Amino acid sequence: MNCPNCGSSEIYRKNPTERQVYCNRCNYSWEVEQPQIPFLEKVVYVSRGSLKGQHYIAVWYCPIDLSKYSFSLYYAGGVCMFNKFNDNPYLSGSYSTPEEALEAGIAEVKND
Repeated sequence: MNCPNCGSSEIYRKNPTERQVYCNRCNYSWEVEQPQIPFLEKVVYVSRGSLKGQHYIAVWYCPIDLSKYSFSLYYAGGVCMFNKFNDNPYLSGSYSTPEEALEAGIAEVKND
């Protein structure tokens, strides 16, 4: 990602869970769709079924309502596609808190 104002790659975030990005070169700031790291994350191990193994669950902002949260799932080096949101096919659900989104992701893993 580069600064949309001057094109510099010298950008930073004060906090990796914030959406605000700053440019070192021109002091411009802007908001991006997602933080640099997820709000919450958890690894869940499933011991039976066709998807046996470790599943990685991460919580992000909901792409259609930034006051809500969604989850993503990674399994065996791949990302699950839910196709529920046009802007981000890898996120699922719209939850009031990050904890609710994480619990929904855990339930999704355990139900498969």
